[in-house]
Amino acid sequence: MEVLLLIYNLLLQILYCIPVVYAWILFQHTRNYLYLYITGLFFFYSVENVIIFITEFDSTFAKFYDTTFMSVPTARTIIFVAVLLFLLLITASILKETVNYLLLSLLGLITLYMLFIPMMKDSAMKVFIYYTPCQIFSFLIGIYGMRRLKSHPEHYDETLRKRFHRAFFWTAVFSILIIVEDWIVIFNFDNYGVTGIRITNRSFTENLMSIYFVYTALRILGPYLRSFMVSSAGNAQTQAVLAQDMPSGQDADTGPGADSSEYVPDGASNGPAPAEPSAQIQEPPLDAGFRSPGASPEDAFSERADYSKFYLFSRDYQLTPREQHILQLLLDNKTNVEIADDLCISIGTAKAHVHNIFAKVEVKKRQQLLDVYEKFG
Repeated sequence: MEVLLLIYNLLLQILYCIPVVYAWILFQHTRNYLYLYITGLFFFYSVENVIIFITEFDSTFAKFYDTTFMSVPTARTIIFVAVLLFLLLITASILKETVNYLLLSLLGLITLYMLFIPMMKDSAMKVFIYYTPCQIFSFLIGIYGMRRLKSHPEHYDETLRKRFHRAFFWTAVFSILIIVEDWIVIFNFDNYGVTGIRITNRSFTENLMSIYFVYTALRILGPYLRSFMVSSAGNAQTQAVLAQDMPSGQDADTGPGADSSEYVPDGASNGPAPAEPSAQIQEPPLDAGFRSPGASPEDAFSERADYSKFYLFSRDYQLTPREQHILQLLLDNKTNVEIADDLCISIGTAKAHVHNIFAKVEVKKRQQLLDVYEKFG
């Protein structure tokens, strides 16, 4: 039994570490705070699992931890509040909204409530009402997320909307199941009598919820990271392509054929994919304007965002300004030579940008790109 429990804990730690690493890498290259919030969520899941693991294998530490929990549950409160806060921040990022201040205020009240619980007499009810508000809050997050997605479906890509709706739904369902498990375990298996305190710190339903979050996070982060790695690996190839178009003895970014506006900050792709090796990868501003194909060039970057299909497509795949221009020409069925002529850049540079757009959208041919754009949204 102990061997199985050890394996179970190790597997959980591995599962938590994967999205932590994935999300942190993407955050470093995109500065998209959604990735930072995902990193924080699974970091605290990992910390909690380590503590529970120690209580299961070290009786002395378990006694100390349980006794401290019944008097000053600071450590556990910090972990629970941090997890709930990151869930709230992730929800706001997914919905592309500011944090709901009503929910944030409620979280603050729950934090104060949890800190004052130790004033009660030790009992099973004391422990149950300590945990329950946390699950009620995560249930509210799930309901809130589903309602917002349903009320504004036009703001989200259909595939992502369904995936996020499913995640919010299961967040609400697991929250209820955790309350049920807590009731059964706390009132039937734990001991809070005068003979001593024995607490079951692990909630297997909560583990299932966190595993589901890992699965959902990897489905979202995986394509972004794969595309980033492919693009990084292809940087040498891109440099070679650019160099072939330069006269002998001149650098790709300084030769006569170079595009002076070439090195613009890149965005996180459907994988971050810098079109230029020296570009710093950044998240494109959410208020940047994009023009639909057919609009005049002077309207390409208006002060007010144009929430057109083209804008949403460019934002979701996080194309740089240069890549947006290239995409517009691709949608007009322009060849690489025509793209190079229209933008006054070399044919090699045009090919490099087209390659990066393909990598971000995860296609290999122009017709596939057109099909993806046609079906988008």
